Amino acid sequence: MKVKDIALKEVHSAAPDTTVSEAAAMMKRHGVGILPVCEDGELLGMLTDRDVVIGCVAAGMDATECRVREFMTSDPVTVGPETDVTEAVSIMGKEQVHRLPVVDNGKLVGLLSLGDLAVALTDSGVVADTLRRISTPAQATSGQGS
Repeated sequence: MKVKDIALKEVHSAAPDTTVSEAAAMMKRHGVGILPVCEDGELLGMLTDRDVVIGCVAAGMDATECRVREFMTSDPVTVGPETDVTEAVSIMGKEQVHRLPVVDNGKLVGLLSLGDLAVALTDSGVVADTLRRISTPAQATSGQGS
């Protein structure tokens, strides 16, 4: 099974100069916790509800003045529409992300979520293992042997 077979294809996005307040309103309106940040269809980054709250609001900044580009994660990990779902699952676990933007020739064409995988995959163990890998805190390399 390929990513294109299960990924969400209608994805709402924000421009890099969108205000954080406008982006938050978009998230609320569409019932999502993440927005791809695109310019002319090209994916530049991802903005999460956590970026909005922790990066902007909790820091005491004015969300009506701040721009999405200041808080987005630049150069996110992506997959292509022809990527095998098992490879996408592996990437999600390794990178500890719940969602992967789907990009074709530099353009955003979809979004693959852990929820999409849970619905599409018949092996619930794969989904559970991926969620465990995503949720386990990354271990910092300390140089003191392990």
